[in-house]
Amino acid sequence: MQILKRAIKPETCISFLHIYQTTWGTAGDICLIRESVANSGSSKFVGHKVQLALPKGIERHYLAGFPVIKVAGHIGDGHPKDKHSEWEAYEGVKREIVIAALKPWGFKLIESDVAI
Repeated sequence: MQILKRAIKPETCISFLHIYQTTWGTAGDICLIRESVANSGSSKFVGHKVQLALPKGIERHYLAGFPVIKVAGHIGDGHPKDKHSEWEAYEGVKREIVIAALKPWGFKLIESDVAI
C-alpha cells in the first residue's frame, strides 16, 4: 500500500497589525487570520490579503473570539506602525510565513537565535 501526500492548497489570509498598550509602552503583533474565518463573524479585520498554504490547526491565539496566528512581535523603541521598526518572529512559526506576513507592511525582520 502506498501513502499519498496531498499538497496544502493556498488560501487567502489577512495579515493585520494588532497594537495594544502595556505597562512599558505600546506593543504590537503581526497576526494572520484566515479570510473565511474573518468573514464568518461580526468583527472586521483590516489588513493586507496574502495567499498562503497554512496547515490546519496552527492557530494558537484568539482575538475577539477568533483564532489567529501571531507570527511576529515588535521589538525596540518607537511605535509599531513606524516603517523603520524591527520585528522578531515568534517561536514555532516558519520563517517563510513570517516573511510573507511582513512583506505587505514593509517591516524589517531581524535575525534571532531562535531556530525557526
